[in-house]
This record gives sequence, C-alpha cells and structure tokens, in this order.
Amino acid sequence: MPGKYDFFWSTMELCDWSKEGNDDKVLKPVIKYLSKQDDLIIFEFDDLMTELLYGLDTEKLADQCEKVDPLMCDDTFLYSRCVALINGPDYYEKVKRGKMKSVWSMDFESLLYVPGKAWALKHRRSADDYPHISPLSYETGSNEEGWGKSSL
Repeated sequence: MPGKYDFFWSTMELCDWSKEGNDDKVLKPVIKYLSKQDDLIIFEFDDLMTELLYGLDTEKLADQCEKVDPLMCDDTFLYSRCVALINGPDYYEKVKRGKMKSVWSMDFESLLYVPGKAWALKHRRSADDYPHISPLSYETGSNEEGWGKSSL
C-alpha cells in the first residue's frame, strides 16, 4: 500500500517489540514520537488508523472472526482488526483478503488510544480531552458498504 498510508506504517515501525507482552510498552515509542509532532500530524495518524480499521470492517471478515471466536462481539472484532495494523502493511493486506485467520484469536486494543495519548502527552492534559474525531468510524458495522448495507 504505497502512498497514502506510508506515514502510518513508518510510524508504526517505531514499536518496541522487545517489550512484547505489554502492549502499552510496545507502543510507547510511537506515542512519544507523535507527541513531538504538530497536532495536525497526530490527527492525520488517527485518521489513517481509523481508515485502515474501517477497511477491515466487513461482514465477510466478521464471519471469519466468529468462526474462530464463537463468542465474538463488536469489540473483539475491532481489537483483532488492530492486530492487522500493528503487524504492518503486508500482514494487513493478507487479513483484508481473508488469508490470515489466526488474527481473530488475538487483540491489540491499546492501538486505539495512541493518538489520544500522544496528544495528551504533548499538551499535558488528559486523553479524555482529545479534540479530534475522525471522519470515519472504526466501530464494528460502521462500514455500511462492507456489511452490504445501503445508505439512505
């Protein structure tokens, strides 16, 4: 996926995989890097992350997830989609094509909080005060086209 998502993927390469097992520590260098950027860069990261997660929000992939995890709910499907992003563009593309079923037994929820934590660190405020809302939603079912829903 060259081009549009390069900034997201190159930023994610900062993850510290020596801390694997502690998602927050893995993401710490990403948060630190983003906290030194302009707010618009943090918001761009958020928008790209959201768009990538939105791209995986499909009924086909949710069905695949439910086969692996019969107790799947909207959140477990979302957190598994985060795994696709944390593992880079090649892995993401395999998940998107339905070729990486093992992703559905994993989660990486902490990724969702990176933009807010970076902004909070930069401004010495609470992540609850994060002022940006992406134009798309990563919530399960929001990609109407991916779920075969027609918009009114």
